[in-house]
Amino acid sequence: MHEFSIIQSLIPQLEECIDQGHYKKVNKIHLEVGVMSGVIADALEFAYDICSKGTRVEGAELSIRMVPLTASCEKCFNEFELQDYCFACPQCNGTDLKMLTGHELLVKEIEVEES
Repeated sequence: MHEFSIIQSLIPQLEECIDQGHYKKVNKIHLEVGVMSGVIADALEFAYDICSKGTRVEGAELSIRMVPLTASCEKCFNEFELQDYCFACPQCNGTDLKMLTGHELLVKEIEVEES
């Protein structure tokens, strides 16, 4: 599971954030994960629970928002959410699409406790 490597690289970055901001601790971590990112939210939470033990982010809540796959049609410029992996514009049936969202994997926000 690559979710473990994601969390293992995230935790030192969070600890660095604590150090740089002179914060007491991290209370909540908000992640955005695209549905097409290949990351499984449950596996990410499982990895976080295991990997955060004994670190300075242990006990912080992990909030994961799944970002839907959206696209823009290059023919009619309609923006829409793709449903059931149907890669055609619902307005003009065009298939020349520009993917807008759905591949994200980012830390959106970190809630911290001041020292």
